[in-house]
Amino acid sequence: MSTRKFQKASIEELVQWYAEGSVVYGQSLDAADSRSANRAHDKIVGAYQELRSRGATSQLTPLLKSENETLRMHAAFHVLEFAPELGEPTLLWLAKRPGLLGFRAEYVLKAWREGTLEFP
Repeated sequence: MSTRKFQKASIEELVQWYAEGSVVYGQSLDAADSRSANRAHDKIVGAYQELRSRGATSQLTPLLKSENETLRMHAAFHVLEFAPELGEPTLLWLAKRPGLLGFRAEYVLKAWREGTLEFP
């Protein structure tokens, strides 16, 4: 997606694209489809950056309750930037999950606590 498309989108569309990108990202990783995962990641980051530029990142907070754990993971990561008291508990819960998702959540928490976590 182009930067221009993100700029023209409504906040609701940006949140929808963020969520869709996250779900596709998780599915792509499960299928070992790196191209699709990279495209989905770009969609997530583009939507997030546009939400941030508009001061609307708080619109991601409801995604912390999603049934999709990959979406919860992405939302918790980005929520750390403006509401760590909401993102951190979600990441702690996800870090206890088996597999790659739990590992990724644990890594994000580690980087957050060490002060080395960078937001796109």
